[in-house]
Amino acid sequence: MEHETYREWLDLAADGALPAADRELLGRHLAGCPECRAEAELLSGLVRRLAADRIPVRPGFTLEVMSALEPAPWEARTARAWRWPFALLVALGCAAAALYGSAAAGLDPAGHSWSALAALAGLLRAALVAGAGLAAATWSGVGAAIGDWLGRSPANWLAAGVLVVALNALAVRLVRRRAGASAPPPGRRR
Repeated sequence: MEHETYREWLDLAADGALPAADRELLGRHLAGCPECRAEAELLSGLVRRLAADRIPVRPGFTLEVMSALEPAPWEARTARAWRWPFALLVALGCAAAALYGSAAAGLDPAGHSWSALAALAGLLRAALVAGAGLAAATWSGVGAAIGDWLGRSPANWLAAGVLVVALNALAVRLVRRRAGASAPPPGRRR
């Protein structure tokens, strides 16, 4: 066996990770190799010094350290802080339902919305099966449907404008909240 293998085994033996069969081979090698024996003594001394300098950690130390840390912005949020984004999500869902309803009525005014919903579900299933190419085509279709919806009346433009303003207000609010969360509280240093 190569001499370097025995040197690697010395590190493993010092960590207590050398198998018993290999420890026996290493012991025989150390009996005949003064260079490796000297290194084994140095490693043994190092392990003893490290063990002697080990500081015991008192119970509850980890909990004390973790409770002294400032919470991350997403950890500090309460249920009340999520009301505005949730309300916006509901509003966007209602807007999507209105878009869907007006698009379904434009296709066949006498038809049922459930038929259009079933057709939409079939379209989405096909998009998932076909992959990214068909999904891109579906989004192009959605864009064309929205463009058609916007071109129908000024009220649709007004509804889209209100939606854009609401999204911008949400973005501004989130940016301000993030900036406020990164500032240290009065009287407390970072």
